Amino acid sequence: MTRTFDRDQMTWSYEMHLQSLLSAQDIPGLPFGSVFGSVPAGTTSKRHAHQDGEIFFVLDGEAVVVLGDEERTLRKGESVYLTPFSFHEIRNESAEPFDLISVYWDDAAAAARALSELPARSQLPQNVRVFCPPPTPNGGLHLGHLAGPYVRADLFTRALRSMGRSARYVTGTDDHQSYVATAGRLTDRCPASVAKEAGDGIVRTLHSAGVHTDRLTRPLADPDHVPTMAAWFERLLASPAVTRRTERTAYCAGCDLSLFQAFARGTCAGCAADSDGEICEACAHPNQARDLQDVRCRVCHSPATTREETALWLDLAQFAEELRARLKKTQLSADLRAVVERLLDAPGGLAPYRLTRTGTWGSAVGEDPAQRLDPWVDLAFTFLEASRAETEQHGPADNALFLGLDNGYYYAVLLPALALAADAGEHLPTMYVTNRFLQLSGRKFSTSRGHAVWADEALARGERDAVRASLLRAAPEGRETDMSWEVASGSGDDPLYGAARDWLSGFARLRERHGDTVPGTGAWTVAQREFYRQLGSVTEQLDGLLLPDAFSARGYVRLLDTFVERAEEFRATQEPLRAVASQSEETRTSLALEYLAAKVFAALAWPVLPDLATSLHAWLGLSGEPVRESVWTFLPSGTAPATASPLHPKSEKNA
Repeated sequence: MTRTFDRDQMTWSYEMHLQSLLSAQDIPGLPFGSVFGSVPAGTTSKRHAHQDGEIFFVLDGEAVVVLGDEERTLRKGESVYLTPFSFHEIRNESAEPFDLISVYWDDAAAAARALSELPARSQLPQNVRVFCPPPTPNGGLHLGHLAGPYVRADLFTRALRSMGRSARYVTGTDDHQSYVATAGRLTDRCPASVAKEAGDGIVRTLHSAGVHTDRLTRPLADPDHVPTMAAWFERLLASPAVTRRTERTAYCAGCDLSLFQAFARGTCAGCAADSDGEICEACAHPNQARDLQDVRCRVCHSPATTREETALWLDLAQFAEELRARLKKTQLSADLRAVVERLLDAPGGLAPYRLTRTGTWGSAVGEDPAQRLDPWVDLAFTFLEASRAETEQHGPADNALFLGLDNGYYYAVLLPALALAADAGEHLPTMYVTNRFLQLSGRKFSTSRGHAVWADEALARGERDAVRASLLRAAPEGRETDMSWEVASGSGDDPLYGAARDWLSGFARLRERHGDTVPGTGAWTVAQREFYRQLGSVTEQLDGLLLPDAFSARGYVRLLDTFVERAEEFRATQEPLRAVASQSEETRTSLALEYLAAKVFAALAWPVLPDLATSLHAWLGLSGEPVRESVWTFLPSGTAPATASPLHPKSEKNA
């Protein structure tokens, strides 16, 4: 049986040309598969990994094979072995095709070794800035807001800090959003007053929810904001992608308003959902307000007309290939990748984006007082400036961005294009983590229809830890999720919070029966050995749920549920042993493991239940914040917790 390298027989896969060579389908029992491959000149194959072992044999040409962080130049007659689960790509920078044979085989043992040599913790960043989109200060935060990026980003930040990593949380308030201006018009108030009052409330709510912020961007409170935006805008104007254009724009003659974003309301031409101007929340697709069906003025509800307006625009299509290249190197959720690729592949490509708006609210640009920086451009520059200032003050770090998928266009297309145009690509996110919408009893949260549970009210009724756990358990990751009115209104009754308190309350009985100090280990039983092993394995599993590509707050909370259940089971099954005099040495190990489980729980649960975990950590005689050890060490023999129980009474608001 023969096979011949034939370009005419090749198909396109993995962003290169492939042709079947030999496999077990051709020769029964053949222990490997093989293909001819060719990477066209000036292109790069898809970055990917798989569980197989693989060897490239170079037939002709020269290219760089990227293996993780390592690069190797291969030429005709050379070969390279690719270990299972190692991300790799072929970068052909030459003027000729790079031809090869790939031989691959299933090797479960090698795959298992590769996984053991690639722990999740080793793939998490050492230094990271965790960004959350600044909420729009046109009202308060409801539970749907908190369940999206804000508490989930705090979980991520705390988890990294507990590993000894540098993680700083950056958010703020989006003071110049058009929604602030419409709120002012609809309530007959100054937009600045709306932004100040609502913004202060947002910050209080975040802090009440235990969200620790390291940098807050508050544009109206920053006297340097407008000149800083002007400086970024000047950098942008140097790009040839910026042009001045005159276009017909949605307009309300009665209000004398240019209708864009929050000022416009209609129906999305793509998915038929209700939509504001410039972006459809339902399908995350950009639009222009004039193209909405039945578009009306948000202020007076009159049908819109159009008028010509002259403004500066950014030609996003000029950055399409750079955006594709960045997409390959960026860690991001699957749903956001799908949105960005759909936008890049849309007929006609990326539409230009309007940089300046006609109005009276926002950062002034140029000499015309009626020309204001588009709110989303203002927000993008605020992001880039925060990253620049953080780098200057605290050194370089990766940027992680937690965001709603409905804002995917702005943060994964417009923001990168603006940064590239302003020569500031180094400040872009290297990882994105998305969320969908949290529904309330089957319907979207709606403040205008009174269908919402306000976050500050829920936090006032329930314990902060319990509210956080409820929100993280219901986090809308990869899909929309639902929380009932009953759960939302009584979110202080989360199962994890209650089960953890029940388990920890048992330490008072444990001390009554077996003494007030932590013993050293003695003899070990098989059950004790396996429980100790499980403390390490659940830590590794939780670490894996922190990786941006695999991030899951829902999964994290459910694994903590399992942890507490397993700890309760261990205590129950060990009690008979502790009553047998001949098992005193095993009893010491059993008790030491109980206290170790409490130490482990304090560290692993701190990102979800910070108050309970901090109290437990201190009760065990440990100082500072809980530490997430890579290998768990026992508490020193003789450690004496200061009180009978690690639990503080619930706050008076729950009495």
